[in-house]
Amino acid sequence: MNAPLLVPPKTEAPASRPTPAVLAEHVSLRYPTGQEALRDLNLRVEGGEMTFITGPSGAGKSSLLRLLVGLERPTRGRLLVEGRLLGPWPSDVLAHHRQRIGIVFQDHRLLADRTVFDNVALPLVIQGYAHREIGRRVRAALDQVGLLGKETARPLALSGGEQQRVGIARAIVTRPPILLADEPTGNLDPGLALEIMQLFARLNELSTTVLVATHALDIVRRFRTRVLRLEEGRLVDDGIP
Repeated sequence: MNAPLLVPPKTEAPASRPTPAVLAEHVSLRYPTGQEALRDLNLRVEGGEMTFITGPSGAGKSSLLRLLVGLERPTRGRLLVEGRLLGPWPSDVLAHHRQRIGIVFQDHRLLADRTVFDNVALPLVIQGYAHREIGRRVRAALDQVGLLGKETARPLALSGGEQQRVGIARAIVTRPPILLADEPTGNLDPGLALEIMQLFARLNELSTTVLVATHALDIVRRFRTRVLRLEEGRLVDDGIP
């Protein structure tokens, strides 16, 4: 009787690691004044991750966000966003990059003489969307932030928390894969600040990569999510508190 033929078990090729939303390799940023805002920064943020960036004033939080959106370029090192190496890009390439990143500011930066609808629609108008699509997307974004029905209101008629929600709606109306927020709760009381952070968490559940720079450590501790701590431009801690 012939011996059974031994066939080696099938082996699958190892799955390639997904492209990260952000990858920084030995990134440093020195301003023309000589201030070194970031020093030898190494970090990786996966797509769909929610991450808080904390640290004292001057730690480099805002500088990191400015790098990600292309307002600054690293002095040294490599910085990739969605697998694209940030560099001295032509203006059209840089504009396309920025269209894929939503930005929420501390001071809202709303146009006081325009309605809520017009403020939220602005990025779509700039990108040349059709009128019907603009209306559909603006209403969807306002619905996500709980302001559907406020389309005709002026920003000054809204509370501080509502104004911040308009700013968030404007940031997400183009459905960017990455959302950056720079001290978005700095001007809000603790209750409203928590509501805004919970809104970011809900947006993250929709697979948006969210990075929030904040001093609000008491609120950060309520979320079981990753925290990057910067001090003097260096990453000194990375984990879940």
